[in-house]
Amino acid sequence: MGIRDGVVDYAGSCGNMTAGVAAFAVDEGMVALPLTDGEGGGEAVVRIHNTNTGKLVEATVPVIAGEAAAMGDFAISGVPGTGACIKLAFLDPAGSKTGTLLPTGRAVDVIDGVEVTCIDASNPCVFVAAESMGVPGTISPKEMGRHPDLLKRLEAIRCQAAVRMGMCGTVGETPAGVPKISLVSPPPPAATGDGEGERVDIVVRAVSTGDPHGAVPISVGVSVAAAGGVEGSVVARVMGERRGEGVVVAHPSGGMVVDARFEGGRLERAVVFRTARRIMSGWVYV
Repeated sequence: MGIRDGVVDYAGSCGNMTAGVAAFAVDEGMVALPLTDGEGGGEAVVRIHNTNTGKLVEATVPVIAGEAAAMGDFAISGVPGTGACIKLAFLDPAGSKTGTLLPTGRAVDVIDGVEVTCIDASNPCVFVAAESMGVPGTISPKEMGRHPDLLKRLEAIRCQAAVRMGMCGTVGETPAGVPKISLVSPPPPAATGDGEGERVDIVVRAVSTGDPHGAVPISVGVSVAAAGGVEGSVVARVMGERRGEGVVVAHPSGGMVVDARFEGGRLERAVVFRTARRIMSGWVYV
């Protein structure tokens, strides 16, 4: 639902909203609760069909006393406080809108003289090396917004990529929400795990509906992990050799871990962890 123009977007998905859907389904009695539920709690599995993408998400929600647990010690970078951990497994996420992981049929395309990777996993995404845009990978969202032409160039690339991905016939028909576009860059040496810093596999600066994102959308994280498994892609070249389980994505507010699992060259699932809780309920008359 657009907050600026009142338009309902049927083109993509939202990982954070998906976590909220799972918790709501538990609270409203839409799914079976675990037999072990009680003061000690248990877990409910909520299988969500995203009608925008035609894909399934399997959410594992902690349950206490018949409701989705709200309290916990799981922290998310950029989100104040802690909460109960909800596991989101995006099943067979490739081809959410285009029908294939690589909609252009290539690991790398050249748009406006810049190498990009167009990928579709959970949401269609476009990845550009920050270096190729002449900016540092650690550029802040505010600096991106103040840059004289960075966002304009990225939007032009995004719209042309949408046409190449078969999402629309002309650049003017490009949906506002997808494909999402992001800058990617290698982690600083101290964050590779060889020094004292925490391990980081890749640095991402995402743009969502034209604005620099303060963290990173879930679907972008999923696509980063998926693209990391595509030989020769912009993301794979930036990441280099992985140094541990999952992909650690650094963003302006901290980091996110995404686990992408391939079977026989097919992206079988991508797993992330979120929090969600009910904060209000009521009636709105319109």
